[in-house]
Amino acid sequence: MERYRRQIQLEKVGTQGQLALSEASVLVVGAGGLGSPILQYLAAAGLGKLGIADADTVSLSNLHRQLLYTTDDVGRPKVEAAQQRLKAINPEVETQTYSEGIHADNATTVFEQYDLIVDATDNFQARYLINDVCVALDKPWIFGALYKNEGQFALFNYQHGPSYRCLYPQPPKAGEVPSCVEIGVLGTVSGIIGMQMAQLAMQFFLWPNELPNTFVFFMNMKDFSMRKMQLRRTFDAHQKKKDIATVDTAALPHLRPQELTPNISIDQLPDYQGADFLDVRELDELPEVPEVPIHRIPLNQLSGRFDELDRAQTYIVFCQGGQRARNAVDLMRSQGFEHAYVLEASAAVLKRKIENSN
Repeated sequence: MERYRRQIQLEKVGTQGQLALSEASVLVVGAGGLGSPILQYLAAAGLGKLGIADADTVSLSNLHRQLLYTTDDVGRPKVEAAQQRLKAINPEVETQTYSEGIHADNATTVFEQYDLIVDATDNFQARYLINDVCVALDKPWIFGALYKNEGQFALFNYQHGPSYRCLYPQPPKAGEVPSCVEIGVLGTVSGIIGMQMAQLAMQFFLWPNELPNTFVFFMNMKDFSMRKMQLRRTFDAHQKKKDIATVDTAALPHLRPQELTPNISIDQLPDYQGADFLDVRELDELPEVPEVPIHRIPLNQLSGRFDELDRAQTYIVFCQGGQRARNAVDLMRSQGFEHAYVLEASAAVLKRKIENSN
């Protein structure tokens, strides 16, 4: 127990608390700005099992806030680099990786294997998916979000408490709320919110009867203020007992990208011969995707560069996580690009698909 001596010394932790941590399992969805501190602190604290779900690769623009990675990791799958770093931090912790990320087809099966789910994606579509699957499975989860110099975090769906839909009943329209990729973020802001989420996760196992499961916390790092808002359980799904083995994704239409924007899967690419790819990532983001005709126009430049594209052409749009591609296709369709589609795969997945087909 020498590794954990200082936290065991705490009166309300002790050896029993450390044992509770060593038997706990947490799935962290997203190994980026929020996930980076969460994973490091939970591993260092001696969590028994950590799941890491992310389909992205490490980019140079990640490194100012994602301190789990180094410059040598640029281009590597995040789950691979994260697992290696966590093993170096604490080889006693079991780690499981999910390089395909979490989506509607695998969420139920993966979530059932963990005591607690932590959403570190800062992505609306993923957040509503995580919420609704956790409600269906009666699984608690921790939420965190960033906006400029501000952050939010909360524990949802614990002991019949409120869910994310009690705070925000419906997702915003595509492009209505810009992401950190579009507006920027300070590394310290994501670090502070990530550490708060890690603290909440540890308290979940150490002091399960003392959790703030009816509050959402808001922090403003510009003026160092903090406030909390109490929620009531209002979302109707809490009133219904769901006896399910898997979540019926047809019952969750807001989770299906095609309901928001037209999309295609990676396996449908052969049906779109002659289409051009449009990469809306920033120019320094990796990996590069070779051997396909690609237009690379960052999302924040797209509206001013439509004259570089042909409205009669078919475009398959991709990015790292999917949200920017959806925003781009919604924008393109509003401007007369009737054959623009979101690729349901990240740049890394597309690259592997091309390499495996050669």
